[in-house]
Amino acid sequence: MTLTLVHIFELFQHLSSLHTSVGSGRTLRETVLESSPVLALLNQSFISSWSLVRELENMQADEQKPVLSEKARLHLEKYNFPVEMMVALPNGTIVHHINANFFLDETAMKPEEEGATFSFSGGFEDPSTATYISFLKEGLEKAKEYLAQ
Repeated sequence: MTLTLVHIFELFQHLSSLHTSVGSGRTLRETVLESSPVLALLNQSFISSWSLVRELENMQADEQKPVLSEKARLHLEKYNFPVEMMVALPNGTIVHHINANFFLDETAMKPEEEGATFSFSGGFEDPSTATYISFLKEGLEKAKEYLAQ
């Protein structure tokens, strides 16, 4: 059985503004989200989506749709400004997430620096590509563990 997960970008501002704005969203869009190995893994195992924080807040406040409201609340609990990348089960359960600024700070570190959270191995020239693939694979593993419970 193939496990398909949801890959989500939760954004404070609209995705189209990432074309011109400076920041983590734009940097991710121009690096890991254009990387062939990342795109291949996303296409193989994920459905990709994005949500605006404002829209999730509106969903959370909607008393007419309590199930959707609860899922929005769970996503907002994991969100940190300005962009949060998440891996979720199809039912909306978040199994793995990372803040874009933390991700970019970590990938800016040299592998030998003390305190580096991620390994830069994997045969990729760009540390951010290797790290994002690692993030996605960790999400797949955590999803399997969650489903096995």
